[in-house]
This record gives sequence, C-alpha cells and structure tokens, in this order.
Amino acid sequence: MDDRPDNSTTILLAEYAALRSEAERRATVQWNVFALQIASAGAIVSLAIASATNVALLLVVPLVSYMLGNRYILHDFHLKLIRRYVRDSLSSRLAGHLQWESWRDRALEPEVARRRWFTATGWNAMHPTWLAFAGVAALALLGALVAGVFLWIARAPAWYAITGFGVGWLVGAAATVRLHLTFDRARDDHTGETTRP
Repeated sequence: MDDRPDNSTTILLAEYAALRSEAERRATVQWNVFALQIASAGAIVSLAIASATNVALLLVVPLVSYMLGNRYILHDFHLKLIRRYVRDSLSSRLAGHLQWESWRDRALEPEVARRRWFTATGWNAMHPTWLAFAGVAALALLGALVAGVFLWIARAPAWYAITGFGVGWLVGAAATVRLHLTFDRARDDHTGETTRP
C-alpha cells in the first residue's frame, strides 16, 4: 500500500504552508506598525514639549495614531481570516488533520470570555495595544488642550491661530473616537462575533 499523499493533499499542504507564511509576514508587519506608532508618537511629543511654540504638534499624534492603528487592525483582520479559513475549510479538506486553529480557539475561549482587565487576553480599553494607539491619541489631545489653554491665558494669540488649533483639535478628536470604535469592533472579533474589516 502506498502511503504517499495524493496530489490534492500535496496541494492542500502547500496551501497551508503558504497561509502560514502569509500569517507570519502579517504578524511581523503588525509588530512593525506597533513599534512605528510608539516611536513616532514619542518623537512628536518630544518635539512638542521642547518648546511652548511647538504645542500644536501634539495634534499630529491622533492623526498618526488613527492611520497606524487602522493598519494594525487591518493586519489583525487578515490574520483572523487566515485562522478561520484554516480551521473551517482547509482542515476539513485534510480530514481534520490540521488541529492547531480549533485547539487554539478552545484553549483561549475561557480566557477571552472573561475579558479580564490588565491582561493580554482581556481585549478592552486597558489592553496595551489599545492604549498604544487610542490611549496615546487621547493623551495627546488632552495635553494639547491643557497646554493651549495655559498658553492662551498667558498671552492670547490671534483669532486665526485659535481657530486653526480648534479645528485641528476637533479633527484629532474625531480620529481618536473613530479609532476607539475600530478597536471596539476588533474586540468583538476577538470574542467570536462576526468579523468586519
């Protein structure tokens, strides 16, 4: 009896290997986006607090956080799609021999279901990734508002500077709220609800 896999099994295993490679690539890019967020927010805040005239630079942080946060979520979405495809489609076509994804889901279910605060599995507003994007953006907005009011009390700027600052702050606030909602939907995806891009 020949124990060699047939052509369809070989093709499915090659597909699995390609999907694992794609998942690794996306996870690496996702980590790079996270590191870029931390580095860029730190650099912008450093420039902003170096001089009182640079306070408006804090308004750039929410926009950068919004853009990078959405890239992070996009890769997270695709990683979940790959896991779901391997678990729901590819494994069944390989007679259920690919067990990692379904085992992982079962093993993590009690942890994710608790939504514990201050843990890596408790995907909520205190999750480190959430804080690195939406939290940093909110802090930058708060810092810009406090610094702006303090500077305006000391010396009132021209109306157009106040208007520009106000518009920039509102745009940053809208981007931060949108980013928070995007992370909120991603949290729902971590708890097994439907996945949305």
